[in-house]
Amino acid sequence: RLARLLLYISVGGANVMKEIILATHGHLSEEFKRTIELIVGKTNNIRCFCMTKEKAEDVGKKELEELVSQSDEDKLIVLTDLFGGSAANICAELLMRGHHFKLITGLNLPMLLTIVTTDSDKLTVEELVEAGIRASVEGVINVNNILSKEEKNID
Repeated sequence: RLARLLLYISVGGANVMKEIILATHGHLSEEFKRTIELIVGKTNNIRCFCMTKEKAEDVGKKELEELVSQSDEDKLIVLTDLFGGSAANICAELLMRGHHFKLITGLNLPMLLTIVTTDSDKLTVEELVEAGIRASVEGVINVNNILSKEEKNID
């Protein structure tokens, strides 16, 4: 309870934004957080979980469950890098055991940037997740196709 209260205070008290856990292979989650903070400044509502080669699966499960348990799961979004990857599988197992956070796989920068910059008390977790997924998909662009279409229009 103390950890949850401290987290509540650290992210702004009554105007708490959604909580985000980035759970990835290696140290990718930490790099995503660093990159987001490069763009938007310091964030207090993002925590990282790194599943490394050196970390035993049972240690990873315990660590991730502690992160989730310290959160307000009604406002928690867990973003993982890969569906079927160890972090996503651990989170899915937590959901099957009764936890109720939102779990989204396929983390990319457009998704995270959208979630962080559009979060507000007026948006539900579900609405924020959907906006992040849309941005994720729309952010994948074959630039060569765009350029070849523009070249055809110039000719």
